[in-house]
Amino acid sequence: MSPSYPTIERNLPSLIQGECFFDGETLERYSTSACWYKIQPIAVVHPQHSEDIQQVVWFCHENDIALIPRGAGTGLAGQAIGLGIIVDFMPHMNKLLDSNDNTATIQPGIILAQLNDLLRPKGKFFPVDPASGSLCTVGGMIATNAAGSHGVKYGATKDHVESLKVVLANGEMVTIDARGGASPNRTYQEIYTTLQNILFEKRAEILQGFPKVKKNSSGYNLYDAVQPVQLDARKLIVGSEGTLAVIVEATLKLASPPKHIFGAVAYFADYKSTVEATVKALEINPSAIELLDHTYMKFGKGLNPLADASLEYNAKSMLYFEFEIDEPREGEKLYHQLKATLSSSKPIAILPLKTQEERQQLWDLRETVSRQINYEKLFGKTSFIEDITVPVINLPAYMKGLKEILTTHGIEFSAYGHAGSGNIHCATFIDLNTLEHYRKIDLVATEINDLAISLGGTLSGEHGDGYVRTPFLERLYGERIYKLFRKVKQAFDPQNILNPGKIIGKQNTTILHDLALT
Repeated sequence: MSPSYPTIERNLPSLIQGECFFDGETLERYSTSACWYKIQPIAVVHPQHSEDIQQVVWFCHENDIALIPRGAGTGLAGQAIGLGIIVDFMPHMNKLLDSNDNTATIQPGIILAQLNDLLRPKGKFFPVDPASGSLCTVGGMIATNAAGSHGVKYGATKDHVESLKVVLANGEMVTIDARGGASPNRTYQEIYTTLQNILFEKRAEILQGFPKVKKNSSGYNLYDAVQPVQLDARKLIVGSEGTLAVIVEATLKLASPPKHIFGAVAYFADYKSTVEATVKALEINPSAIELLDHTYMKFGKGLNPLADASLEYNAKSMLYFEFEIDEPREGEKLYHQLKATLSSSKPIAILPLKTQEERQQLWDLRETVSRQINYEKLFGKTSFIEDITVPVINLPAYMKGLKEILTTHGIEFSAYGHAGSGNIHCATFIDLNTLEHYRKIDLVATEINDLAISLGGTLSGEHGDGYVRTPFLERLYGERIYKLFRKVKQAFDPQNILNPGKIIGKQNTTILHDLALT
């Protein structure tokens, strides 16, 4: 039986050097995040260091209490809330611990933009760039396997993690790196050996059963974990949303900034020509292809004059292309090549963005509107189908089906995101306080998720599952692979104390629960 809350309040603070909070104001603040869910925790901890994390995890293990790791709370799917003890890394565990020409070792609470500010004088950066980069923590990025606008070139967070120091569900600490199971920690060795045997026995089934997409943050990443000769447990932890272990340090692979960048925007009269142009443009190796539809552009109107001057507000959608080049003069050649490549898609206009200021204004608009939609909730956006990724070749069919489903249900929407990776963010504008809208949520989610699955897609390209996509994972992967997910969870966290209800949870059930209605 779990201890009473007064017992937790009396015993937990004496175990750690960091702060513990039990007051109503703090618990209310941590009861929600950027998602539509609201669940009040029983305590909040601001750990000072890794040993504090060990003590809190041990306390939860001994008393059968849920523990929920948390960064900046920018997750849209409800990963960082729950009935348990929330551990917030941002106040104290937010340091760049070490760096060299190739790697940086960080604590999970450091904000991505701050990390890159510290790396810039050394001529390095962390190349994964979600639109929330000025807000989100690197620990949160690891937890969700975040990607971003330049995923076409740089991939996702999983591609840049050298090693992880984690606290296991029993409070023991271990470092997980490319050596696999070569660890002196007996508990981890047992976990590793168990999963090595289970997963490699099903290796062919795993490789066949995972979506063949450029980005995937749904479920546990068994696909990459079984690619080497031996199990790569790092791939299981990255994207696991704190359900397998608690990350206390990470060593990341760094990149050098490009010498020069050339950008261009193209405008189209419909979604069909937009996505056809995306597929064609991949042939000339862009580092980013971003899609902004007319609704998204409308939200950005007036944010800055320079961006306004380059936006065609009468177009259905816009594609922004970026190329990394060695010499500035290569930009003119690329511009003519892009025009020739896109000509059959009949763009309304193609404009070069020759200066850093022009490109930065566009990125600022992209990030500002994303923040307004997702975090400031200015336009009534709901987050439940906002991260689907399909093979790029199937992007035209997905966009067509998405529009048909939402139009049929009378739901207004905005489509934007990382078209070059087949990753489309869809902002649906629904009033959850209106019964007519509320009743549509589960049906619309099911129809659009089934559309994505039928096209070989995944439910999340970079945002993760949380409460909002967990009920669809067996639908996505099938019963046999989802059973393997359960075995991974059982091996790492047999008591189910680490962020319960995410990734492993009830299937084919409603996503409408614990809503933060206003």
